[in-house]
Parts: sequence; structure tokens; C-alpha cells
Amino acid sequence: MLFLDILVSIVALSALSTGMAAPDFEAFSYDGRKITLSAFRQQGPVMLVFIRGFG
Repeated sequence: MLFLDILVSIVALSALSTGMAAPDFEAFSYDGRKITLSAFRQQGPVMLVFIRGFG
């Protein structure tokens, strides 16, 4: 149980809060193109939305 408590604490400390800048990352779009957060930031402000259970 101690391990789980420590793990939960580490995750909570590393989580982003509202308004914090997300680190750059790469992902693949629905059509297979590689996209990066930094490329979207060059076009203007970006808002990330995470939807649980979608798909």
C-alpha cells in the first residue's frame, strides 16, 4: 500500500494544472500524419482536451 501511495503522490506532483504549458509531444493524426504540439503552437494558442472513453 505504501508503494501505491508514493506512486499516486508522484503522479499528482507531475500533473499539469489549468493554464500550465504542456510539454512538446508527437502524435499521429487520424490519417496517419505525424503531428507535434510545437507545430500547432506556431499557428497560435492551443487548447488540449482529453476525452475519456472516446472511441
